[in-house]
Amino acid sequence: MIMELTSRRRAVDRCLLALAGLLAPALLGGTEAEAKTPGSTYCFYGTCHRVKTLAETAALVGREEVLSTSFYDGCKNDRYNPCGLTSSGEVFRPDKADNAASPVYPDGTTLLVFNPATKKAAVVRVNNAGPYWGKRKLDVSRATAEKLGFKHRGVASLKVRVVKPPASKAEATYRKHRRYKPVPGFIGEYASAGEANIGMAAIMALEAMATSLLAPASSGLMTAARSDMGDEVMVARKGRKGTRLAEKPMKPQLEAQAQERAPMVVQKATGLGSRLKAAVWKSRKAHRYSKARHKAPRTFI
Repeated sequence: MIMELTSRRRAVDRCLLALAGLLAPALLGGTEAEAKTPGSTYCFYGTCHRVKTLAETAALVGREEVLSTSFYDGCKNDRYNPCGLTSSGEVFRPDKADNAASPVYPDGTTLLVFNPATKKAAVVRVNNAGPYWGKRKLDVSRATAEKLGFKHRGVASLKVRVVKPPASKAEATYRKHRRYKPVPGFIGEYASAGEANIGMAAIMALEAMATSLLAPASSGLMTAARSDMGDEVMVARKGRKGTRLAEKPMKPQLEAQAQERAPMVVQKATGLGSRLKAAVWKSRKAHRYSKARHKAPRTFI
């Protein structure tokens, strides 16, 4: 009898230890998120997702998908989000509308997200894994959900386009305390996802132009985007001779529509351009002042 009770107690202890091991990450929070590798499959809470390879992600550039999207907050406000670094190794920024998590897109992927209900759009970079609940395939930051207007609902169906895949496998894998190059974040309100796509291309071209004014670079930068009015591609190129927008010829029946929509996009781009010019002028003025301040005093004999 004593031996039977002892064996039962050992069995109960083993069950309790196993249960504690399962609940500990959820109750205490891990130090770092699980790293994710392109092409690998991960399963949590009975839900499995496969991370796309870099080639598969590159093939999706410009294509539109409708994804069930939720949002997540910092670990102090979100009990399902463990404190620590993301799966890419970057620090999570819930107060910035420029980052998101996805179980299917590799880390480092740049996405254009558009909310059809509010007509608002943002450009975000994937830097974390998850969510693993139901059919959700995108989890934006709290600030992104606020800007896109679905924070009060919690979940929304967003139109998503891949803008740029990770440049290399190193960019898509974990590196502690990594810092990706910034992306535009919230870009405003547009009539359609196609117009948001054109506006994004203009904004990124202006930002590239401002960067070339502040720090000239010889390497070329190309951001490709597709409009929903056909298979046309607008490309913003930056190289030795400055920045220009190159666009493949449109279909004749769509040219009139594009001309009607162009003024609104140009107006938004012009407003951003004036702010960028002001920033460039201010930076150059500060540089001249700093240079003059540290200049050696002249001596007279």
